[in-house]
Amino acid sequence: MNADNHFDIVVLGAGPAGAAAAKRAADLGLSVALIDRAVFPRHKLCGALISPRALAAILDVHGVSLPDEACLTSRRVAFKWQGEVLREIDAPYPLTYTTRLDLDHWLQRSAIAAGAANLEGTRVSEFREVENALVLEDGRRLTYGVLIGADGAASPVAKHLFGRAFDPDRIAFAFETEVPDACAPDALMSIDFRIVRWGYGWNFPKRATRTIGLGGIKSVDQDLKALMTAYLVQEGVDPAAVTIKGAHLPGGDYRAKPGRGNVLLAGDAAGFVDAITGEGIALAIESGALAAEAAAEAIRAGAPSKAYRAYFARVKPIQSELDRVRRIRGIVYAEAFETHFKSRLKTSDWVASSFFDVLAGRMTYAEVEKRFAQKAFASAIKGLKVWPAKRRRRA
Repeated sequence: MNADNHFDIVVLGAGPAGAAAAKRAADLGLSVALIDRAVFPRHKLCGALISPRALAAILDVHGVSLPDEACLTSRRVAFKWQGEVLREIDAPYPLTYTTRLDLDHWLQRSAIAAGAANLEGTRVSEFREVENALVLEDGRRLTYGVLIGADGAASPVAKHLFGRAFDPDRIAFAFETEVPDACAPDALMSIDFRIVRWGYGWNFPKRATRTIGLGGIKSVDQDLKALMTAYLVQEGVDPAAVTIKGAHLPGGDYRAKPGRGNVLLAGDAAGFVDAITGEGIALAIESGALAAEAAAEAIRAGAPSKAYRAYFARVKPIQSELDRVRRIRGIVYAEAFETHFKSRLKTSDWVASSFFDVLAGRMTYAEVEKRFAQKAFASAIKGLKVWPAKRRRRA
C-alpha cells in the first residue's frame, strides 16, 4: 500500500466487474486498490454459465482463458414451461459452466498479479466524497482520484450516491442452491420460463454439483421461497437436504447515470444485467474495464471529477441494448402473450437461435427486434408492458 494511502483508483467490490476495473487500471499504469469485505475464495449466488461473450471479455481484460480444470462444457439444453419439457436441443457452441467460488477468486488474483493492492476482508465505514476519501473499519483512510463501485446489486456506493442502492419495485430476488451431483461433460442444462412470473428457473451442471435456482421481480405478488421449494421437488431434489440462499439481483432497471463526478458504478451496481438471458458476467467485466479506461482518461487530463462524462459515453451502447431487452421481455414474460410465446419456444428454431446468438454476443438486441418485426406477432409487442403491473406485496 502507498505510504500516504493514496491511489489513482479505488475499486470497491472484487467480483468480475471490480477485478476487471482493477486489472485494466493496473495495466494502464495507474495505482489501484481492490477492496472487498469478503476473503476470497467466497461463495456468490449465480448460475455461473460463462457465455462466449463473457469468455471473450475475460480474454480481453485478463489476457488468458479460464483454466479447463475449473469448468464443465456441454451443448445439451432443455427449455421448460412449469416443468413441462418443451424441447431439448444442442446449443450451436459449447456452453461453459463453473462456480463463482472459482471464477471470482481467479479473476481477483489476476488483478492482484497485475499490481492491484489487495484489501480483501475489508469493510468501508464511511464515504467522504468531498475529500475523495474512504474510511475503513480499522480506521485507515484512503484517498483516490476516482472511486469505482463494483459492489453488487445492494451497492453501498450507489446508496451513498443516490440514497438507495435500487428501486424496490424493480429489483429482482433470487433463491439458489448447490446440489451435490457430479455431472458428466454432456450433462443437460435446463431453463424453466414459467416456474415463476416475470422471471425464470435454472438448473446448470457443474463438475461436482448442480446449481438450481429461480428469480423474479420482487414486487410481483408471488411467494418465491415456496416456488423454490416446488421447483427443487420438480427437479428431483429434496429441499430439506440442501442449503438455500437468497439475494437481490438487478431486474432490468439499470441506472441511466451510473455515477457522479469521480465516482462510477459498474456491473450489478449499475444494473447492467440482461433480464432475459440472465447474462451479467460479460456486462460486469466489460463495464468494469470501461470504468477504468474512463478514469484513466480523466486522471491523465488532470480532471478526475469529469470521469463520469467519459464513462457515460462508453456505456451508452450497453444501456441501449438493455432498453431493447426491457421491450422484448414483454414477449417472454407478459401473461397476455404467454400462449404464443410458449408455442414459439417449443417449435421455432429462430427463437432458440436468437437466444444463443445474443448469449454469445453474435447478435445484438437491435437485430433481434428486426427479427421480431419480420414475424406475424410483431404488432403484439407494442401493447406489452416492459414492467409488470404493480401488485400487492406480501408482508
